[in-house]
Amino acid sequence: MPETIYYKEQLQAKEAMLAQTTKFLVQIQKDLEQKNNELLVVNREIFESINFASRIQNSLLPDTDILKIFFKDAAYRVIQQIGIGGDSVFIKNTNKGVVFGLLDSTGHGVPAAMLSISGNLLLKELMTSMEIDNPHTLLNLLNYQLHTTFNNSRSSIAHKEAIIFNYSSKQNRLTYGSARGKALLLYDNGEVYELPNNKKSIGDEANSSFELFEITVSVGNKLIIYSDGLIDQFGGVNNKKFSKERLKQLLMKLSKQSATALAAELESEFKLWKGENKQTDDVSFIVIEF
Repeated sequence: MPETIYYKEQLQAKEAMLAQTTKFLVQIQKDLEQKNNELLVVNREIFESINFASRIQNSLLPDTDILKIFFKDAAYRVIQQIGIGGDSVFIKNTNKGVVFGLLDSTGHGVPAAMLSISGNLLLKELMTSMEIDNPHTLLNLLNYQLHTTFNNSRSSIAHKEAIIFNYSSKQNRLTYGSARGKALLLYDNGEVYELPNNKKSIGDEANSSFELFEITVSVGNKLIIYSDGLIDQFGGVNNKKFSKERLKQLLMKLSKQSATALAAELESEFKLWKGENKQTDDVSFIVIEF
């Protein structure tokens, strides 16, 4: 009899422990559900904020019709990694022609978007108040302003890769300044020429100086300006980078396309290459047809 009582007491103790554990697990589940609901609310608010910020940043993008006044055709794409980011296109007409280019700020998301917007506003201010249209001078002043504003002697937080062109319609002259900016000249026979650039980024050093280049273009040529994100995207069958060589090969095949059609093809090829992969970086490119 005592043995029966012992086992009965043991069974009751285990049942009590099981009930206590079940109660504890139920409470944990309720807590997790509450936290999950809170996270869903926060996630929705963040998504809505990014979505609205994306609309604001996109509203600041320039009108390609300005370029179409000076060139046969023009088109561009800006595909930010999370809707907002550091890539931006700059276009502003002057009393002599048009200044245009592409800027790629360090980082992604909100910080990069802030640098992107501040850089474009500084460029517009330099061109409007000081009436500067020389790419060499614009890059030098933008570099100095960004470096002294955002950086200090201990650290450097504001960097951009950029390339800015100036086309003079009166002189039929195309000059540009480059801070690690990337551009290709596509001839109508399919030949591709890579434009030289400066190896320093904007913001590296306060007193950096960026060389002024001049190129000759002919009717039928196309200028393709692009950011790193295009060629650094992982994808394809073997999950490799898109690469500069693949971009050149693609441009050779599309040499007869208009700027508008070529830009659409580039975007399509990029998305096809990316597939289900995460976008590696912000992506942007400009196509100009002379």
